[in-house]
Amino acid sequence: MKHRNSPTVSAVKRRPLLFGAVALVFLLSGLFRSGAESAPAKVDHPMPVVSAMANQQDKDLRKRVEVLAKQYNADPIDAQNHPVWKAIPSLNGVEVDVEATMEKAKASKGDRIPLVAKQIPAAISLDDLGPLPIYRGNGEKKQMALMVNVAWGEEYLADMLDTFETHNVQVTFFLDGSWTKKNPDLAKELLVRGHELGNHAYSHPDMANLDSRSQLSQIVRTNQAIKRATGQTPTLFAPPGGAFNDETVKQAHGQKMRTILWTIDTLDWRKPPAASIQDKVLSRAENGALVLMHPTEPTREALRSLLPNLKKKGYDLVTVSELIDPTRPLQNP
Repeated sequence: MKHRNSPTVSAVKRRPLLFGAVALVFLLSGLFRSGAESAPAKVDHPMPVVSAMANQQDKDLRKRVEVLAKQYNADPIDAQNHPVWKAIPSLNGVEVDVEATMEKAKASKGDRIPLVAKQIPAAISLDDLGPLPIYRGNGEKKQMALMVNVAWGEEYLADMLDTFETHNVQVTFFLDGSWTKKNPDLAKELLVRGHELGNHAYSHPDMANLDSRSQLSQIVRTNQAIKRATGQTPTLFAPPGGAFNDETVKQAHGQKMRTILWTIDTLDWRKPPAASIQDKVLSRAENGALVLMHPTEPTREALRSLLPNLKKKGYDLVTVSELIDPTRPLQNP
């Protein structure tokens, strides 16, 4: 009589097969573990390869930086008293620091090399030339400056400001003193919007026909009006109509101000078509040019296409102070 729990013959015969299968699984598992644990022992140390690659990368980087150094290194240019253009601003030299540039490039995550360079001042600066008018910036700077003389035309300023902001351009507004006294909030708005303020005399006189005391009064009263309205005292003076004499420049110089004239006159006060203003500026655009404008309706219209077109030509549009500053622009590659 069979017991219920006693194994059958077929079951007994399957046990050795079962035990064999289990043993094979354990054996294979052990072999896989053993292979995995011993794998590192079969790999050569990678350090010499990595080190060699790093050294080659350093050599390649150094070559690139040295090439850029030759491209950007430049000697300083002295300021000069030009027989026609009068005071031409100096321009600093540039010397790229190869080692510092390499260190900064290694720490940078981008592909561009952030150049590290020092500015080398010129031997002769604008200050050394004494009281002279300025008609243009240094011709080695790919920059231009727009200067807007304001004694009227405030109805067009808001649109002009919006256009400047749209194209990320800062200009220099030369303000008439009496206008500033009447429009202090608007004068302050010009400053708040990031623009530079200059002095355009107090009552738009012909400065060349005034005596020394009257010239000084025109300059000082305007500075005071701008200071009251905006909190800033200008360092630039643009004589109305471009009329001045040596005494005018001396009086401005005595107030630690530079006398600014222009390279390109749009003659926009004559109300020419906007296209005419744009064509004149684009055809005469050059490095260091100072462009004279006023807040007129055609100027407002012309700026909308003039600004992007000047940028397409590669000009950086800056304030007058930036244009005559000796710092040499260095745009990283």
